[in-house]
Amino acid sequence: MSKELTIYDHLYSAEVEFNKIALVEKHVRWEEECEFAKQAIVRNERLQQCIPWTVQDAIKNVASIGLTLNPALGLAYLVPEYSKGLKGQECLLRISSKGLVRLATDCGVIRLAKAEIVKELDEFAYKGIFELPEHKMNPFQDRGKTIGVYCVAKLTTGEFMTDVMSMEDIKKCESAAKIKDVWANWFEEMAKKSMIKRAQKQWPKSKESERLERAITYDNEHEGAEFNQAEQPKAQEALPQPKRALSELGLMDAINKIKNGELTKERLFARIELSEDQIKTINRELPTLPEHADDWSNQ
Repeated sequence: MSKELTIYDHLYSAEVEFNKIALVEKHVRWEEECEFAKQAIVRNERLQQCIPWTVQDAIKNVASIGLTLNPALGLAYLVPEYSKGLKGQECLLRISSKGLVRLATDCGVIRLAKAEIVKELDEFAYKGIFELPEHKMNPFQDRGKTIGVYCVAKLTTGEFMTDVMSMEDIKKCESAAKIKDVWANWFEEMAKKSMIKRAQKQWPKSKESERLERAITYDNEHEGAEFNQAEQPKAQEALPQPKRALSELGLMDAINKIKNGELTKERLFARIELSEDQIKTINRELPTLPEHADDWSNQ
């Protein structure tokens, strides 16, 4: 009678496939990640109860996405989640907000980025998409309830890009989540992560951007997309994810910067998806701008 394979046997059996993937990606090493995975399983009884073969899938995703399980860095973790389809605990790779930022910097998309929570007793001033916001708060006293989150990214050019999400937007992300208890237990971390996932749509792309996009696709499939699914194109339609339109405040800020010579119309069109109403506003303020974004490539 053959011996039943343990969860560790399944982990070790992923070595060959892991190395095939890692040989291409070249971001993580089997010896290190296997050891980090074993440590995580030993310390977490729920991971020990996971369906053994799901550990194989999780460790192979570590190789594919290229984020280490090193707990000291806090970029990615192995977590147990109950699967209705499998009727048992499933081992999944969970990417943190820090992990998404690390991927973006590794891919050469940005130099750095940081998401921060805004509370009702904080002083916060959004100054436009291409400006640093002002955020004053006292970390040593009660700051009140969360009212929003923002992300500031420093581009490889040295410029900054700022994006914001209201509490209403955060709640939409929470409602779209497939794993509700993660939001219940780690609300602020999940809000930051959703903010980064949305902000990165406006960041420049690089040859390595596919790695970041692959990680976000994986994350959305297992945790839920950052927007209400009912408002998004169906996955089977394979439509490209549109960039987020500027807020009215951000639009007027961009127009003023163009007038002052601090921003070009080419750069605005290259990075931002503009609605028809916003195009009309820009045409009124800057008459030389084409009627439609598609016309810009012909100028």
